[in-house]
Amino acid sequence: MTNNPSRLPTIIFYVLAVFSIFAAVIFLTDSEAEYINNTDVLNRFDFSERLALISPDAFDRHPEALYTPNDFFEGLTSPPTYGFNGSRYATYRLVLNLQQGTLYGLTGLSATHAMTLWVDGVMLAQIGITGDSFESMTAATNFFTVYFVAGHEPTEIIIQRSGFVLAHGGRLNPIYFGKQPLITTWNILGHIRTSILVGFTLMSVLLYLGIFLFFRNQKRFLWFSLMCLMIALRTLGIDFRIITTLLPNLEWQLDYLLAYLATSAFAVAMILYLDAMFNNNANKIFKYIAIGFFAVHGVFMLLTEPAVYSQFNTVYNILMVSFVGGVLVNLVWRAALSKSKWQVEHILVIIGSVANIVLGVAEVAIRVATPEAVANYTQAGILVFIFINTIALTIYFRHNETELDEAKKQEKQLANENATLESLNRLKNDYLANIAHETKTPLTLISVDIQLAAALYQEEGEDAKLISEALYRAQEEILRMSRITENNLKLAAMQSNSEKMTTLDFYELLKSSAEVRRRLIEKNNNTLAVNVPDDLPNVYGNADQLIQVMSNLIDNANRHTKYGKISINASTAEGFAVISISDNGAGIPADLLPRIFERGVSGSGSTGLGLAICKQIVNTHDGKISIESKKGHGTNVIIKLPIKEGEG
Repeated sequence: MTNNPSRLPTIIFYVLAVFSIFAAVIFLTDSEAEYINNTDVLNRFDFSERLALISPDAFDRHPEALYTPNDFFEGLTSPPTYGFNGSRYATYRLVLNLQQGTLYGLTGLSATHAMTLWVDGVMLAQIGITGDSFESMTAATNFFTVYFVAGHEPTEIIIQRSGFVLAHGGRLNPIYFGKQPLITTWNILGHIRTSILVGFTLMSVLLYLGIFLFFRNQKRFLWFSLMCLMIALRTLGIDFRIITTLLPNLEWQLDYLLAYLATSAFAVAMILYLDAMFNNNANKIFKYIAIGFFAVHGVFMLLTEPAVYSQFNTVYNILMVSFVGGVLVNLVWRAALSKSKWQVEHILVIIGSVANIVLGVAEVAIRVATPEAVANYTQAGILVFIFINTIALTIYFRHNETELDEAKKQEKQLANENATLESLNRLKNDYLANIAHETKTPLTLISVDIQLAAALYQEEGEDAKLISEALYRAQEEILRMSRITENNLKLAAMQSNSEKMTTLDFYELLKSSAEVRRRLIEKNNNTLAVNVPDDLPNVYGNADQLIQVMSNLIDNANRHTKYGKISINASTAEGFAVISISDNGAGIPADLLPRIFERGVSGSGSTGLGLAICKQIVNTHDGKISIESKKGHGTNVIIKLPIKEGEG
């Protein structure tokens, strides 16, 4: 693995930027509050500038009792105790000396999972119905805010709590207390913070889901959008219980279940995302075991009551952090072994994942050490992970865009090179055609002169006879060279005219091709029979190329036939125009027949290009060509061209 030192400042910049944004969102939307667990300190507290976060330890606690303000007034209560002893229901009482006539407020998350609150004998909040057993209570949970005016007497705050629906029972949550403006500001800022975080994650869902729909093969964008969706659901369910505002009829069990299912789904999507970011390099067995664990846990929660599955929350949190951390370590280890080059986004993914895991471990440790403690470091870790990986994916996308631009440049360069090659090919074809054309004419003239000289010497004695034979042999070689030249000329013409397709009157094409060759055929002491029906359908093709095919095949038949018959027949069958050129000449040897359309294959000393060119032209027209021949019994060439009436 090679790392570029020049990337370190960039990585540091991105990390600092992320933590700055995160700190701005968290701390600028949070009012200062002091945690207080002692009544004496609380009575001396200055509420003019700050809020107090009252610990349950600051209250007088009456376990296994549900007292009302009247019970305390009449002295019907037992002595208070302090600390948490695991009781399922209890009464909390706090007496404070407050500034008379000042408006104060209390706000916080209700106890787990029924609570009634009185201030100076007046019931200000009732969430669920408290009771001394599971059957007598009605569970609920919500975020509450109440206000009251302090009187001239010490203010008495009494809270009843019942918690039979979860395995650990739970205790009273810390409560924010202070003057009304500060409490209101705290609530507003808290809702703003939650709205920003939820809005940011939902925006990321839409953004990266849209990118995935555009780049279907980039599943990392899908997994990241799912992570953002799960953290949005979890934040709505935990912070200020905003989900209960959006869905007022939602049962607390579903709220609680959705928060845990969202966490499990987040962990699964995170594993898949990490694997995708490192090019699917994770150990597949370990990855699927981790995903299977979260799936089984989700099914377990769906099939059991909160009192059952909440027994395993601590173990589940430990395993969740372990599996996610294990996948990350496995990916980093494999990437190190492969010595592949790391990009900035890989470093950011690792930093975000480590921050998430460390905060998750911290929460687990606190909960194990102090089960009644309230800690939500996991959510902070997840948000840091989301922030950092948003930047990591943006950088990855930028890299992809750069590579795409580079690919477009290469494609443009390749197109230019292809255009140059096509131009060179045209020049080559033109050069070949010029050479063939200019060579054919003198060769023809030389052949005629030699033929004339040979005829003059034919009857002038033995020496003249030898000269005549030599001249005839020279003429044959010249004719062979002429055929080579002609074939090259035809090949060049075929390549340059390969795109000139139109609708052709096939009847006229066949008739004219045959008639042009009739004089040559008769000069070779052969006869020509043309049987082409007047209603022969049109075909779609290149006239020059098809005439070339007919000329080649008729010349072949004429050249290999002496005192024989050449027949051209046409018909239609199954959507094809069928043409046959047959002769009763020398035929083709059986060993050559399977390879007769190959370039250079010939049984008569010719170039072996003519039939190869014919086959290439017919194939270009989506047709078929075949030969039937037997040595000494002639040859029959059959061509089938598709009928495409009206095209062109």
